[in-house]
Amino acid sequence: MPRIMSLDFGAQLRPLPPPPSPDDPVDATRLGQRLASLGRALDDLPGQAQRFARWKARHDAARTRDRQARAAGAQNQQRREAVRFRRVSPLRRGRPPGGRLSRYDPTAIHPRNIREIDEILAHAHALAVYALESPDTS
Repeated sequence: MPRIMSLDFGAQLRPLPPPPSPDDPVDATRLGQRLASLGRALDDLPGQAQRFARWKARHDAARTRDRQARAAGAQNQQRREAVRFRRVSPLRRGRPPGGRLSRYDPTAIHPRNIREIDEILAHAHALAVYALESPDTS
C-alpha cells in the first residue's frame, strides 16, 4: 500500500518503521484506565443506579414535552430550535464495545477470528437489551 510521506518532491524520505512483531510489548495504559473506570463504577452501584434513574427521568420528560408540543401544533421554527440529539437508549446501538459479533447466536458457526470473548460480550449485550425491553412487572 503506497504511503505519501511528503508533498515536497525534493524532500529526504525517511524509511518506514518495521511492522510490529507478535513479541513486541503492547502499551496497556488505555486498557488499565478502562478497567479502573469499570472498577469505580462497580464499587458505586447505588450511585450508578441513581445516575441511570436521572437519565431516564430526563429522557421521559423530554419525550412528554415533545409529544405535548406536537399536540399543541407548535410552529416548525420553534420545534426546529428545540430539537436536539437525545439518546434513545442508555446502551450503544450495534455491537457491544470491543465485540465482533452483532448478536448472540449459540448455534451459529463463526469464522476463525471470532473468539469466546466475542460470544460472551454479545451474550451480555443481548441480556442488557432484553432487560431494558422487558421491565419487571412483579
